[in-house]
Amino acid sequence: MSATLFLDTSGWFAALSPPEHGHAVARERYADAVRRGLLLVTTALVAAEMHTLILRWRGAGAGILFLETVFETGVHVVASVDDDVIAAALSRWLRRFNDRPISLTDAVSFEIMRRERIRQVLTFDRHFAVAGYEALSKPR
Repeated sequence: MSATLFLDTSGWFAALSPPEHGHAVARERYADAVRRGLLLVTTALVAAEMHTLILRWRGAGAGILFLETVFETGVHVVASVDDDVIAAALSRWLRRFNDRPISLTDAVSFEIMRRERIRQVLTFDRHFAVAGYEALSKPR
């Protein structure tokens, strides 16, 4: 299996948006992953969150360009989210961490990472560390 990096909304958006907290770190980690040829994996749920943020930040044209880049260029792999993944996210992650405000998007991300054996994630969301994954967005 080639080296893989999961893209979460918090780290990915910070990499693209200079005003975001942690932009320089996230941008460096994202650019390094691209340079090294890592497989960049995300879900349609994360892409939808990203699209919403980009719409608000840069407008409709930028939102469409983002979606075209994610879904049509082959640079990113968008993992399938079906009923089985949702059910596993609910049972394995949301119920397990029911004392924490983990979103369905994050729980689905955890499940995809588990299934694909992805250990590293571009994120600032501390819930990924709680779930046992290595966040690359934190300062070294």
